[in-house]
Amino acid sequence: MRNWKELVKIDRQAKVPLYHQISENFRALIGSGELKSGEAVPSEWELSDLYGVSRLTLRRALDELSRDGWLHRRHGVGTFVANPPVAQIVPSKLGFTQKMHQIGRTPGSRLVSIKVIPAIDEVAAHLGLEVGAPVTEIVRVRLADEEPIMLETACLSQERFPDLAEGCLSDGSLYEFLRERYQVVITAVDQTLEPVLLTDQEVLLLGTEPGAPALLSELVAFTSDSLPVEYSWSVTRGDKCKFFFRFREGHTEE
Repeated sequence: MRNWKELVKIDRQAKVPLYHQISENFRALIGSGELKSGEAVPSEWELSDLYGVSRLTLRRALDELSRDGWLHRRHGVGTFVANPPVAQIVPSKLGFTQKMHQIGRTPGSRLVSIKVIPAIDEVAAHLGLEVGAPVTEIVRVRLADEEPIMLETACLSQERFPDLAEGCLSDGSLYEFLRERYQVVITAVDQTLEPVLLTDQEVLLLGTEPGAPALLSELVAFTSDSLPVEYSWSVTRGDKCKFFFRFREGHTEE
């Protein structure tokens, strides 16, 4: 049985309103996958007692969470974690497949292309290769609950990973494949994000509207000995995903 006393967190010394802290606490728990879609949450009076706040303060937080699609309140039944209209993606060392499982979504992929090409300057620099060295380029549309949300291009050294065949990656996790086939485990990532507008080709592959907003992500994945394994860039539909960041002074969380 879930111990809610370990999950509820507010700081009474902070200047942030308590209802907003409660709302952010729930968003963090849902965004990180700690609370799963469809899971029941305690009643208002139980949550009021757990947080040590009035019913009015607690209800204001729940109303905000319900309005924003994080919770679903069923009259006479209870309050439940909603299946949000967008995927809540938490930047971390986890791959896409693991992230989707973590937040209760069903991951999937549609392979667009896989081929060996010479590394251009940027790819070679990120992977620690000579310019022109062979790299395997994998282009996939990533799905959440069978809906396209991301177009991803990943590059890996062809010499180091010579058999990244279509059959291995069409609907599976690249990181799991690397771990099982090569005993390579991703332990760290560098990631940058910036807003962009989708190109015509990206719109076609993602099934959205021309000129739709998106987030461009560039990522370099490393092993524990700081060797670069993957350089990738992806565009994520702005209407279907949110990136969830959580930082705390004095330590970091993934």
